[in-house]
Amino acid sequence: MKFRKIMASVLAASTALSLAACASTDNGNSGAASDGNQSNASSNADSNTSTDNTNTAGLTLKVLTHRTDRIEDGSLAEMTKAFEDANNCKVEYQGFTDYANDVSTMMNTTEYGDVLMIPDTVKVKDLGNFFEPLGTLAEMDAKYYWADKKMYDGQVYGIAHLGTVAGGICYNKRIWKEAGIETLPTSPEEFVDDLKLIAANTDAIPYYTNYADASWTLVQWASLVNSASGSSTYENDILTSKRDLFVEGDAYYEVYKMMFDVFSDSTLHEEDPMTTDWEGCKAAINNGKIATMVMGSWAVSQFQEAGDNGADIGYMPAPFSKDGKQYAESAPDYCMGVNKNRSDEIKELGKKYITWFVEESGFAKKEGSICALKGSPLPDYLTDFANCELFITEAAPEGLTGVWDAINNDSEVGTWQGDADNFKIKMAEAAFAGQGEDAFKQIVADTNAKWNATRDANAELAAYLEANAG
Repeated sequence: MKFRKIMASVLAASTALSLAACASTDNGNSGAASDGNQSNASSNADSNTSTDNTNTAGLTLKVLTHRTDRIEDGSLAEMTKAFEDANNCKVEYQGFTDYANDVSTMMNTTEYGDVLMIPDTVKVKDLGNFFEPLGTLAEMDAKYYWADKKMYDGQVYGIAHLGTVAGGICYNKRIWKEAGIETLPTSPEEFVDDLKLIAANTDAIPYYTNYADASWTLVQWASLVNSASGSSTYENDILTSKRDLFVEGDAYYEVYKMMFDVFSDSTLHEEDPMTTDWEGCKAAINNGKIATMVMGSWAVSQFQEAGDNGADIGYMPAPFSKDGKQYAESAPDYCMGVNKNRSDEIKELGKKYITWFVEESGFAKKEGSICALKGSPLPDYLTDFANCELFITEAAPEGLTGVWDAINNDSEVGTWQGDADNFKIKMAEAAFAGQGEDAFKQIVADTNAKWNATRDANAELAAYLEANAG
C-alpha cells in the first residue's frame, strides 16, 4: 500500500507512511478508544506530560468530547489516570451525542470547556477567536499529520485526535461471501448489484442507512467524495475552475447518486429507516444481520467489539475508479483545541493534555485508527486497500485558505452538515418516497444554484482568480 505524499512538509518528513510511533506502552495505561495511542513515555524527553507539576497541581481540566460511549464504558477515565498522575491534576469529560450542534451553541459564550474537539462549523478564519495557538505550521507539521487542517495564517489551532481512511465502507465479510460475491466492487453499479445479491441470497439487510441519526450518519457519505475524485486538489480545483459542485461523472454527483440509488430501492435497506438504532446496529453488523454501512474507518473497531464475530468485519475502498485505479483519502477526525478564554495555567495544561492524548494515551491504537503522530503503524484491517492508492488532501494555496468553508457555510449547502434543509436529507427523503431520478436532478440543480451564487459573490475567490489569471 502506498501513501502518496502531497504536502511538501509531509514529503520532507518521511519517505513512506510506515507510521511507527503511537504504539502502546505497558505503563499501566491500557489505552482508550475513539470515534479514535500510546508511545513510550521514556522516549519523549521533551514530552508535555512532564512530571513538573509546578503550574498544574490541583487544577481541573474540562474536556468536551463526542465519545459518549467511551465515557460510559469507563475507558476514557481509566486511560486518563496516567495524565492526571503525571500532572497532579484532574480531567473531567463531558460528552455530547449531538456534539457539533450542542458545542457550536455553547461557543456563543466563553463557556465551552477547556479542551474540545473543534466543530467543523467554526470557520478557518475564526479559529483564533476561539482557540489558543498550539504552534506554527512548520513546528506542528514536523510532528503531526494533517497539521494544516485547523491552521490559519501560519498558526495551528487544533491537532487531530486520530485519523481515518475516509474513502471506505464497513462490511460483513462473511455475509458478502455467502451472497456469492468474490471480488469487491470498483464502481457504483457493481456496488448496487452486490447489494442485490445479498438481498437475494442471504437474510441480512444489504445496507443499513442509520437514517434516524441522519444529522451525522448521512455526513459519512461526504467522506467518500475526495476518494472518489482520486485527486488531492479536488475541492481547490472546483473553486478555481468555477465549475458546478455537482457535475455528472464527477465525484460529488457520483457519490450521492449511488446513495440515492441504494435508498430508492426498498429491498436494499432496512424496512423503516426512520427508526434506525446506531448502538443496536453495531451488534447487528457483527452478527451478520446487517451487511454494509458507509462509515469512516473509526467505526471498524466499534463493530468488531460489538459481538463475538469481530473477524467478520471488513473495510473496503469506496467503489469508484479513475483510469482503472482506486484511491482513498487519509483524513483527520475531530481536531482538539484549547479554549482561548481560559487562564494561562489551564491553557498550558490543555496543551499538555493534547500532546499526551495524541502521542501517549493509546487512544488511536485501541480504536484501530491512524495516529496523528508521524511514524505510527497503519491498522491491519486495511488489507482490502492493498491495491488502492492513499493520499493526503493538499492544503488550499495562499489566498484560498478558508474560502471553501466560507462558501460552503454562507451558501448553506453544508457538504459536511446534516441539518434538515441539507441536500443530503432532501435526497434521502426523495429516495425513500420513490420520487425517482428527476427529483435527484432537481435537488442537484438547486444545490448548484445556491453554491454558485455564493461562490460568485465571494470577494476573496475573485481576488485570488484575478491575481492568478493567466
